[in-house]
Amino acid sequence: VYSQPVFAFAEKVIERMLPKSMTFLKKDFCIGVPRLPVYHVTLLRLCFRTLYVVSTVALAMYFPFFNQVLGILGALNFWPLAIYFPIEMYMVQKRVKSWSTQWVVFEVFSTLCLLISLFALIGSVEGLVRAKLHQGS
Repeated sequence: VYSQPVFAFAEKVIERMLPKSMTFLKKDFCIGVPRLPVYHVTLLRLCFRTLYVVSTVALAMYFPFFNQVLGILGALNFWPLAIYFPIEMYMVQKRVKSWSTQWVVFEVFSTLCLLISLFALIGSVEGLVRAKLHQGS
């Protein structure tokens, strides 16, 4: 989910770099699986996203503290991207009044999620430090 903006940005950059190849790379292929809806995929999406996943897995195998660093990044990104901004956008769109019951519930939920994210961040930093200290022994 968090990689979707990366995919969109990369696909736009590739489209600008290779405009003549786009008719082939953006051709729509349909993949049918029984009892599931037809899935539409382009060669550009299939190749780039597969390469992205393979490079991430290779990096994870090469970099000894990849999981701890990923935990830190996840803890830093979770609250603002998944909780704070969506709640704030909803409250602005629906014109939720300050100090109404709905506003208080959203703010309490957002604050609790912030605290959980901070605890996750602390735990991830502790895991990284512990892994680094035990690496040498």
